[in-house]
Amino acid sequence: MPDAPEIPEANEPFGKQVAITIAILAVGLTLIQSKSDDAKTDAILKTNEAANQWGYYQAKSLKQNLSETEGRLLTLLQPAGEAAPREAAVAKATAEAKRYDSEKEAIKVDAEKLVAAAEHNSKINTRCGYAALGLQIAIVVCSVAILSKWRPFWLIGITLGILGAIIGVTAYLM
Repeated sequence: MPDAPEIPEANEPFGKQVAITIAILAVGLTLIQSKSDDAKTDAILKTNEAANQWGYYQAKSLKQNLSETEGRLLTLLQPAGEAAPREAAVAKATAEAKRYDSEKEAIKVDAEKLVAAAEHNSKINTRCGYAALGLQIAIVVCSVAILSKWRPFWLIGITLGILGAIIGVTAYLM
């Protein structure tokens, strides 16, 4: 069985500096991905809650429509001489229709707030995705710097890492 190859140690100062840079970038990437996962989960939850609220809104609309139809039918089917009992039923149906209409407004406001929260969390997730991409590319470029021992790659990696971190910070500030 062949022996596993030895992993070279970063003995020269440049290799150590780049390795520390990669470690810092990896920590930043982890933080950004955690924020992204949280925002994605929140967006999904808010979307589901909004869908439930819109379903509730539709149920209230159906009940309102049924109450209005009941009132119209009672008015149309009212025989001559039986005005009093039917008028009470028509008034009740009309009152129920108005109540359902007023309840719908509160439900609509809640649903719209949930939709807005889902969109906000989705924007955070997208921003975190861009930040993570920048940090991942920075890690790869810094890894190439270790292999090539070429300082400009390290500086490019640092620059990309800083840009990714700035984008990530803006996601936290949203």
